[in-house]
Amino acid sequence: MFLLIGEKSSLMRLGNGPLVRLKVRAVHDGCWSTDERIRSEMRILDFRIMSDNRLRMLMLIDKEDKDTLLDLLKKTYNLFIVNGISKYGRDKLIISFIKSIQEISVPKLIDQYHGFFLGSIYKNGIEEWNFVIPAREVKVVLSNMNLIMSRMEIKADDYDPVSVAALNSQELEILNTAYELGYFDFPRETDLKELSRRLNMSESTVSYHLRNIERKILSNILKDYNRGLESKVSEE
Repeated sequence: MFLLIGEKSSLMRLGNGPLVRLKVRAVHDGCWSTDERIRSEMRILDFRIMSDNRLRMLMLIDKEDKDTLLDLLKKTYNLFIVNGISKYGRDKLIISFIKSIQEISVPKLIDQYHGFFLGSIYKNGIEEWNFVIPAREVKVVLSNMNLIMSRMEIKADDYDPVSVAALNSQELEILNTAYELGYFDFPRETDLKELSRRLNMSESTVSYHLRNIERKILSNILKDYNRGLESKVSEE
């Protein structure tokens, strides 16, 4: 059940403490997403925060909304550059673009507070954001979202991808060592050779285990995400 908060109420990093999965549905006040000319559902597939206050985004849209959407985005942002447009299925398009970032934006908040983006849907003037965030950052993230959004509905659940991904003790040791040495940092603070030396394993063995760990965690995330999609379809 969603929690209603008033009338106007990225990249998970292991080690940041207990995690919470948030699903936020709201009207983004003054945003192009509320424009009635957008007729079909749109999905944000991925985003990356870039330098110079810019954001790269991948969006899945209905091809009939392409011209209207591009016009809205050009008028909304100081910087808007289309990198590419590709067909997806019979009537969908994937648009890759770069845009300037507003002072407060949901992607910026997810990135700034060490979140992990799971997906976003825009439909009928409502934005739905699905992401994981460290528990200690939930209050500040929601407070900032409250500044730009109204009619917020929030669902929060505990989230522990490691335990539910059923990692064994060896995998947990490898994952913890890799994290502590900065293997997942960008740029990396250590390489596979040094990680293998610290674990007293061959590089091929460590590489195999890392791929298996990633597969387990990602599989769990995608199962959770797909359950959410199935639930949404059944509600409709």
